[in-house]
Amino acid sequence: AGYRYSLRPMSAEKTEKKRRAGLRVRPFRADDAPALLDLQQRAILAIADTHCSLTQRQNWAAGLTLDSYAQNLADGETIAVATTAAEQVVGFCSHRLCSDAVGEICGLYVAPEAQGHGAGRALLAAAEATLVERGAALFRVAASLSAVRFFSAAGYAASESGLQSTRAGFPLSARQYTKDADTTRPWRNFYGRRHGKKLRLSQQHLLEKRLAELSVPGSKWADNPDRLPIALPELFGRKSRVWLEIGFGGGEHMVATASNNPNVDLIGCEPFVNGVAMLLTQIENAGVKNLRIHPGDARDLFDVLPSGSLDRVYLLYPDPWPKKRHWKRRFVSQDNLDALANLMAPGAELRIATDIPDYVRHSLEQIVRHPAFDWMADTPEDWRHAWAGWTGSRYEAKAIAAGRRPHYLRVQRL
Repeated sequence: AGYRYSLRPMSAEKTEKKRRAGLRVRPFRADDAPALLDLQQRAILAIADTHCSLTQRQNWAAGLTLDSYAQNLADGETIAVATTAAEQVVGFCSHRLCSDAVGEICGLYVAPEAQGHGAGRALLAAAEATLVERGAALFRVAASLSAVRFFSAAGYAASESGLQSTRAGFPLSARQYTKDADTTRPWRNFYGRRHGKKLRLSQQHLLEKRLAELSVPGSKWADNPDRLPIALPELFGRKSRVWLEIGFGGGEHMVATASNNPNVDLIGCEPFVNGVAMLLTQIENAGVKNLRIHPGDARDLFDVLPSGSLDRVYLLYPDPWPKKRHWKRRFVSQDNLDALANLMAPGAELRIATDIPDYVRHSLEQIVRHPAFDWMADTPEDWRHAWAGWTGSRYEAKAIAAGRRPHYLRVQRL
């Protein structure tokens, strides 16, 4: 029996995609060593110069031998191997359970020609599943600079940086990443970006200095595994109306709304780190105090907000996912409307802005199907013009400059 691909259920589309690709993750066999050696050396040499010098890569690759994998097994590691339907080895992951219940990802490599097709994710999921079964409470990995984005997208958070000694015995720049081994958290596909271009030093400083104090405590699964409701009056230090913005982008609308409504408290959700950094800069410049941030998936925040606690919700220029096969990724869905119906007080408004006509159609189709919401429109002017107090964003300005017409929908919670 091979490894399970994941402890979490996959969508029918993803299951079919994996079936067609024939990707399989199985335990290491002794005759895999030559293929693993070739694969690992090629993967190391393909690392970009910006992450590792050519001399480092050559020394790293030269230090590997056919006996390396047998020695890893002798040291207590488990090696999972990813293959195609034709039994071609395309990647492997070595991992072990440490004495302190920490599951360590010792190494994860994918052949250069197979990268970007799910082999790395499948190997990491298999390793995590095995480590959980063995009692791991935390996952840990020393990620080289070339792997930082991969592990960040997989939910790992940086804990420290420094030099990591490789098996070849020379120092390599790496960052320590950890992830809570939470077996109770439901699987939620997340398709948006979490990282963009490199942050400026001032932005990185703000993330380190201000994000923790402005974040919503208890929204993360690691901090609140029982998903207990958070106390909003304690969060803001007062009892007031609370508005939520889902996907605040660069934060222009969030800061302007907070400045123009000092008697209202706002929470913004945004998983894109660069957007969070831009918002923090604007908060510093504007000096607003009535704003908090959830730097992650809005659905995790939905779990812990009290029922009926929201008086307004903004969804501004969400990703339209234009391809038909991706429509199920659109935020306006029956599941998300169910969650909002529970969180919004009677009479509260959901305000949606989009420059994509098909997203308007899709949103209205979902809204009219839901018994808890009503579209507040009597004439075409009700969706052609923004609501009172509207502050546009940079994205909206670009859309108008490109000839796209924004639409503004107001939806009431019955």
